[in-house]
Amino acid sequence: MAIYTIIGEQVVLCEKKIHELLDKHQINSFDAISYDMRETTIQKAIFDLQTVAFLSPKKAIIIKNPVFLTTKEGKGEQPHDLNVLMDVLEHPKTDNILIIYAPYDKLDDRKKLVKLLKKKSEVFTFETYSEASLKEWAKQKLEKEGVECEPGVLDLLIRLTHAKIDTLLQEIEKIIIYFMDAPSKVLTVEVIHVLVARQLEDNVFLLTDALVKRNIEEAYLIYEDLMTQNEEPLKLLILIANQFRLMAQVVELSQKGYREADIAKTLNVHPYRVKLIHSQSHHFNPKVLKKYLIQLADMDYKIKTGILDKELALELFILNL
Repeated sequence: MAIYTIIGEQVVLCEKKIHELLDKHQINSFDAISYDMRETTIQKAIFDLQTVAFLSPKKAIIIKNPVFLTTKEGKGEQPHDLNVLMDVLEHPKTDNILIIYAPYDKLDDRKKLVKLLKKKSEVFTFETYSEASLKEWAKQKLEKEGVECEPGVLDLLIRLTHAKIDTLLQEIEKIIIYFMDAPSKVLTVEVIHVLVARQLEDNVFLLTDALVKRNIEEAYLIYEDLMTQNEEPLKLLILIANQFRLMAQVVELSQKGYREADIAKTLNVHPYRVKLIHSQSHHFNPKVLKKYLIQLADMDYKIKTGILDKELALELFILNL
């Protein structure tokens, strides 16, 4: 019985590894059954693992979101009997394949089950990489395809992909296809802006950054751009409020002596978001951020009670700063 454990928050890379393992064992999609441990018990998944595949030599059972392997266990969890999984690991009695996919940065190595899993299974870990290592990785991957990078291009690419290796991989593959038959393969800032779509949270960050700097003209232009993309005003209001709240939290923890990595861990947000906010934190006044949050909460109430038109509300908020 082949047993695999895949660990990491890099979704694309983890899922790619799952498909590679299925291909390795010649298991088609029909014979790959997934069980989400937030919705069903480990007992049900293991029972299926030990049954014979239908019209196939073997099948794969994929166990997803096994929170019981981490320190994040809490209320509302399924009644998992982990002894069932431990028994299978110690005494496998099937030719079927077991893949355990844990989309977390790490497991709780103090647990007996985790120790047994790492001993009995082949483990693949996809870590969150630093910005510098991501840039070097991206540069090597592009150079391998004959693509040269202008100065500043990799920094922009990392910023637009939020330093997430799975998102970065997708964009690099898009860039490689773009240059496939091109006589000259030079990646410029202009090409990046054409190929790599700016994510909604990027625009929200730029908007809130302009607001705290009281750059009304820039903030209004970004707001108009978001409206032309048919973004829902109430959704934008919530995202802007969340960004202001995150800014205030980053500033507060920074003033208490927390490092960027510690802030990211404490607030449970991606380190790159913290880095972006921290680099601009000298512009942020906690009292002003709090005032904005109160105004946005009041605006949310007035929109939901019909006092304010949702499409007009944000525009008024920006223009009245």
